[in-house]
This record gives sequence, C-alpha cells and structure tokens, in this order.
Amino acid sequence: MEYEIRIFEPKSASNILWDNFLNFGEEIYREEFPGDPVPSKEEKKKSFLLPDPRSTNIYWIARLKDQEEVIGSANLMIYEKNNPAYEPNKHMAFLHVAVSRTYRRKGIATAILTEALVRLKHENKSVVQGGSHQESGRSFCVSLNGKKAITEEESRLNVENIDWDMLNEWRKSGKKRTNGATIEQYEKIPEEIIAEYCQLFTDTLNLIPRGELEWEAKETPEIRRATEERYAKLKTKRTTFISREKDGIISGLTETFLFNDRSTLLYQGLTGVKKEFQGRGLGKWLKAEMLFYCKKKFPTMKIVATDFALVNEPMITINRKLGFKHYKTWVDYKFDVDTLSKSLH
Repeated sequence: MEYEIRIFEPKSASNILWDNFLNFGEEIYREEFPGDPVPSKEEKKKSFLLPDPRSTNIYWIARLKDQEEVIGSANLMIYEKNNPAYEPNKHMAFLHVAVSRTYRRKGIATAILTEALVRLKHENKSVVQGGSHQESGRSFCVSLNGKKAITEEESRLNVENIDWDMLNEWRKSGKKRTNGATIEQYEKIPEEIIAEYCQLFTDTLNLIPRGELEWEAKETPEIRRATEERYAKLKTKRTTFISREKDGIISGLTETFLFNDRSTLLYQGLTGVKKEFQGRGLGKWLKAEMLFYCKKKFPTMKIVATDFALVNEPMITINRKLGFKHYKTWVDYKFDVDTLSKSLH
C-alpha cells in the first residue's frame, strides 16, 4: 500500500478534496460518537474556514497514492504571539491524529506524526500533548513514550430523566442561602461587566484540575468578543449564566453550547464559583437555572453532555446528583518533543 502525507489548506482545497476530507471526518465522528447527530458537511466546512481567534491550526492528511480518498489526518494547534495566553503556553502544542479503521496498524499515524514533528521543531515547541478514548490509541501513545497526564470523562444526561422537583429545590435553597444573590443569563456578555467576567472565566479555567497537562488559560474582552462573533457566524448558541452577589460582584458562572446542526445535543461547558463564595449551593443553583432555561429555550434538546477530570470531585458530585451517566473516558498524554523524535525514528 502506497500513501502520501500532505498539508491540507482549507482555503485552497478543491471541492473534491474537501468532500473526501469531510467524508473521513464523518467516519471518525460516527466511530467516536455512535448514535449522535452527525455535523453537517456544510457547517463543518464553515468551521474550518473561520479562523479561531485563540490559536492557529495546521492540518495534514494521508491519502492513497493516485486516489482522492482521505485515510488519515492530524490537527496541530499552537498559540500565536497575539494571543494573551501565548507567553505561558509558547513552549507547547496540542496534536490530534486519526486514521480510518480500515488502514490502522500500517504506519500511517507514525508517518503523519513524523511530518508534524518537523513543524513542532520549526515552531520551537518542547512539549506536545494529545490523547485518545480508544485502547488502541492509548497503547500507541504509550509506545511513543507518552506520559499519562490526566484522565477525563464525558458524561451524559437524558433530559427525560431529569428530576425537576430536585432542581426546583436547588433553586429555592440557592436563593435562601446566598442572601440576595441573583442569576443572570446572557448570549452576549454586557460591556459593563465583560472585564470582570473574563477575569472570573480565566480564574475558573485555571482552577480546573489538569493533572500533568501543561496549559494555562487567559480570557480577555477582545478574545471573548472575537469568539462571540465566530459562534454567531456558525449559528452556535452559546449561553452564559452568572451569579451576582447583592453588592454586584460576579461570584459564579456556567455556559452551554447548542450547535446549529445538532439541536438535540446540548453541551455543558465551564462551571465554577469563586472560592470565597463556595459552600452555599451556588453551583447547584446555576446548574438548575441553566437546565430550566434550556428546557424552555431549546425544546429539541434531548441529551446534555459534559466532561470533567476524574479528580474534580466537587463537579463529579453535582453531576452524579443531576443524573449524568458515564459515556466515555479520554486519557491525555504529554510528550517531550525530543523524546518523541527518537521514538519515531
């Protein structure tokens, strides 16, 4: 079997190459998320063509020689110098590799990694990180001397099984125990609170357990506005809920995402409460208000999906009480670039 590895340029790719690239992506998606609504090719293509304001993504594809069929791919994500989070993350990158089931164990992943390694060295990266939810992918990472960094779980909640009476009690308890706090909901963060919100968002992200992963978050009003604009173009509904104390301080947050082409599946994003305001049921109250709102706003919603590190006990406790069930496990690995180079050769 002969194949070739090449860079995939979204803006200049032919229609035929695009079609084969998207067919491959759909194959991998169906394998990773069996039974889920599949992203439409049109929406997927649009997401590739709209640059992410937080990072640069470089893509490789593997194709059988003299054929258009895509049988493997890789996505390398690096921070650019104009990103506020560049400085603490400038030494590292994230890499995801996938190979069609039919063509696995034929050296394709190794060949793609070898190409990506050239770019990693060119960018002066010393660490690259990535993982898998499949045993074969994890074994491959271990064979390349990857260091297990953290184990994460995706859990799912069937809307039909939600205990709405319990959530109503969380609402009542939250209002009572927080002495005048309120919950507010936004699709776009108001200008007058965006700086405070971004700081809370940054602090909350950086408090999430991440094991041995090397990564630090930094949200700014400029990045937030740019991502809001990108989601609007993709028709992704990003909804933010905040708790505000009686004196006006923003004490907690939670966010959800509903993609334009997958209206039955709601993604629960970041949730957190400032340390000095914890222990009063704010996290539960935020989750309760979020679910009541989304049930009314998104009547097609059937499943709520979320993910968390398996060492994040407070979030695990809340999610289990809500009825979230294990869906799959993801293990992240960290690679020293020099060590990876030796392992590949």
